[in-house]
Amino acid sequence: MVTVLLIDAALAGLLLVVVLRARVAWRQPRARIAWLAALIGCIALLTQGTVIPLEILDGFLGGTNVLKLVQNVLTMVALWLGIQAGTAPVSARIRTLRWWFPGLLGALFAVVFFVALPERGTSSFRFLEDAAMTSTGAWAYGVLHMAGIALVGLLLFRSARGSLPKTRVFFRVGAVGIVLGCLSEILDLTLSRFFEPDALVSALFDPLFYLGVVSFVIGIFVASRTTTRIRRRGDELLARLEPVARERGVDSFPGLPADAVADTRLHALRVAVEDDAIATSTPLSPPQRALLDDIDAHLTRRTTGVRP
Repeated sequence: MVTVLLIDAALAGLLLVVVLRARVAWRQPRARIAWLAALIGCIALLTQGTVIPLEILDGFLGGTNVLKLVQNVLTMVALWLGIQAGTAPVSARIRTLRWWFPGLLGALFAVVFFVALPERGTSSFRFLEDAAMTSTGAWAYGVLHMAGIALVGLLLFRSARGSLPKTRVFFRVGAVGIVLGCLSEILDLTLSRFFEPDALVSALFDPLFYLGVVSFVIGIFVASRTTTRIRRRGDELLARLEPVARERGVDSFPGLPADAVADTRLHALRVAVEDDAIATSTPLSPPQRALLDDIDAHLTRRTTGVRP
């Protein structure tokens, strides 16, 4: 019951991010990375069967537990995209990300899954755990996919050092929960296959992993709200600076692409205004100088670790 509540809480949080950030993602290509991470995370959680019965979902794939592979790949990709949302360059787009890493890991999952588990039985939530008790192939796949997701979790923990303070704790707690959950599952599968199952170890995965997922989702939600506030502040400053630029006859955005982000446009216009003041020997008025100081404070704020 607790596991179901954790899964549904994470699903509700990701759905909220998907809905609230849809407009921003439509308008800003860079924001689509985080939005896609939330969307894929939603789909991954839906495959758990807490909303739509597992038998129905797996039935679309033949009813032989292939849904488990889909779930594992989607979870890994969602976490990887979450990392990219915080660390990829500001010019990054979904198509320009380094997809080779999740692509290779997903392909490895698929190859081992089908080779090691030729007979998978009918749809079952615990089919892998049950199969691993008698099948070394099931154990090998379970260890592989948990190790792969743990690796992504470690990358998430490392990438969180560049996050804003308010979100860093959620991402790091989430990463720790995910990694510890994966390690506990590897231990559980190993004990079940080669030694004696331990009830305590078997009970560790769900609370550790899904609490980690919930913390990760909270981090995404907080980061989204923070990003929205920062973007609105940048738009406000840009709207105040544009009349100053027109008054001085400054070219608004010289040499900038049409889809340049607001902060890039703001920086370019701020530099152009001050350069004009120096070149024409017409000092800025006190209100104009105060505006440039506000812009400088905005542009030199603590960032989220996104590379320029």
